[in-house]
Amino acid sequence: MKKVVKFGGSSLASAEQFRKVRSIIKADPERRFVVPSAPGKRSKDDEKVTDMLYACYALAEEGGDFAEKLAAIRVRYEEIIQGLSLKLSLDEEFKTIEENFRNRAGKDYAASRGEYLNGIIMAAYLKFPFVDAAEVILFDENGSFDD
Repeated sequence: MKKVVKFGGSSLASAEQFRKVRSIIKADPERRFVVPSAPGKRSKDDEKVTDMLYACYALAEEGGDFAEKLAAIRVRYEEIIQGLSLKLSLDEEFKTIEENFRNRAGKDYAASRGEYLNGIIMAAYLKFPFVDAAEVILFDENGSFDD
């Protein structure tokens, strides 16, 4: 039986945590579907990426300069990528995020980017195919699940 596993933010907050999660996944070959959260806190004084995304989007919504906040988010992901020795670039994803923030894509979109980016990294690290949840989980115009 194939299994779906979900990992929370603190378990995916750093490259070291990614390595632990990989060991858990590889310990059971039936664990084939991985649902990652956005990176959480690496320490008590750290900030969750989701909170960083909300703050960044709030600036964008106000028409403010959010480049510095977005750059700090990017650094978090680059640290994970480098720590895992992956040859992976999120340049295009961050360009899209910046554009969508400028176009006021919404707070839900902003928050979802944390999981989305961590999913790309996790898929590359595990050598699993990446599946964007937005392509397989659909909602109708009323916001109800569209099965």
